[in-house]
Amino acid sequence: MSEIQEIRTKLEARLRELDKRTHEIDDELSEPGDDDWAESAVESENDEVLQQVGNLAVDEIRKIKAALSKIDAGTYGICASCDKKIAPKRLEALPYATTCIDCA
Repeated sequence: MSEIQEIRTKLEARLRELDKRTHEIDDELSEPGDDDWAESAVESENDEVLQQVGNLAVDEIRKIKAALSKIDAGTYGICASCDKKIAPKRLEALPYATTCIDCA
């Protein structure tokens, strides 16, 4: 398996994981609240945290889809700022990186 195919496989797996997580968060947030005031306050705080986690997941999904599009276009691993190759170690750590370490 080529290095790019390995990256694609990892990105697609992460995308499935995030998609599942966002659906679980949506389901959790759509549940009716508790009538007890104190319990309702705790649920409200938990909902805020869930919304933030969901927002982060949606942002990562967007980045992963962009990386997959770049793989399809043959431009994956090219810095969006300077057009140089992004170091393999950076892509290993952050597979949806769009800039090299110098431009980041």
